[in-house]
Formats: sequence, structure tokens, C-alpha cells
Amino acid sequence: MFAKTPPKPESFKVFLDALKSINSNRHDKQSLIRIVEEVSTLMQSNIDFYSTLSTRHTSRAKKTRWIAIGFGTIGVLAPLLGGINEYFKGLVGWGYPALAVAGAAMLADRSFGYTRGHIRYVIARLELKHLLTNFQVQWSMWLANHPENTLAPEQLKEAEAFLQKFVDTAHEIVKAETAAWGIAVVEDMQELKNLIGQNAKAKTDDSKDPG
Repeated sequence: MFAKTPPKPESFKVFLDALKSINSNRHDKQSLIRIVEEVSTLMQSNIDFYSTLSTRHTSRAKKTRWIAIGFGTIGVLAPLLGGINEYFKGLVGWGYPALAVAGAAMLADRSFGYTRGHIRYVIARLELKHLLTNFQVQWSMWLANHPENTLAPEQLKEAEAFLQKFVDTAHEIVKAETAAWGIAVVEDMQELKNLIGQNAKAKTDDSKDPG
């Protein structure tokens, strides 16, 4: 949660290099198609990026959850079994340590944002994928309605507005996810700080207790 792997810059550099290779003075359909193709490729790289992050966080979230469930179950059952049967009496002392491990696993999941991060990345990936799919369908329909190779200025403006809306919407999706990530980091850091403060206060109170 504290560190977020930045997207690789290669895809954006390739996108910029491709745009440079397009003759901006030629306002024809082929140049426009090339631009749309490069924008779509860049968008797909962003989708793949969120997919990678989601997979990584899913694996870590599953590990911390299973540790929390496993040790939490041991922590609850160990004292009960020890009190029921002499054979399990040695398990009584494992109750609190097991619960402590379970709590540490849950704290790690919360502090590093494994579960919440996975949810955010899945949502962002699905939204971008839906946006790209919807754009490609509408773009194909637009091309079918404009079969001519040379486009009129009004047609170019229409296509440029269509493409600009697609790029702006994608930017808003990424910005919203990044903002949510930043807020989550601040909240989790504050919660961790409060927890540390509470533990420190509890230890101080215990040291003052004469009993």
C-alpha cells in the first residue's frame, strides 16, 4: 500500500514516437486511424498494468486472509480444546500467540492495502476495458458511415471531439483510482499511528498500575 509500482514508460514513449511519425499536415482518414490505433494501444497497456497490479494484490490478500483465518481459528479453539480434554491441555498457551499472528496478518492486509487495492484495480481495469470496447465499437461505426478517404473539416472536428472525449474519460478513471489510492494510504497510515499510540498508552498505564 505504501508504494505503488508506476506504469512502465515504454508504452507512452512508443505512443509519442508514433504520433511524431504521423504527418500532422495531412488531415486525412489514414492519419486519424493511426492516431486512434496508437491511443487504443496505449489504453490497452494501462488495462494490462491494472491487471498485473490486481493479480499481485489478489495473491497477497489471499495469503494474509488465510493466515488470519487459520491462526484465528487456532487461537479460538486452542483454549477450548485444552479445557475440554487433558490431551489438548498443551494447546492452551497457543491461544493468544495465534490470535496475535491473525491480528498481525489482518493489519498487514489493511496497512498494505492488499484487499482494497485489489478491488480498486479490478474496478479501474473493468471501467477502462468497457470504455475501450465501447469506443472501438463506436469508432468502427463512425468509419463505416464515412467511407471516403478524404474527410471534410467538419468530419475531422467530429472525429477529434469523439477521440478527445475518449481520452478525457480514460484520464478521469485513472485519476479517480489514483486519488482513492492516495486517500487510502493517508487513512491507513493514520489508523496505524492511532493503533501504535493506543498500545503505547496502554503500556504506560500498565506500568503505573501498582497492582
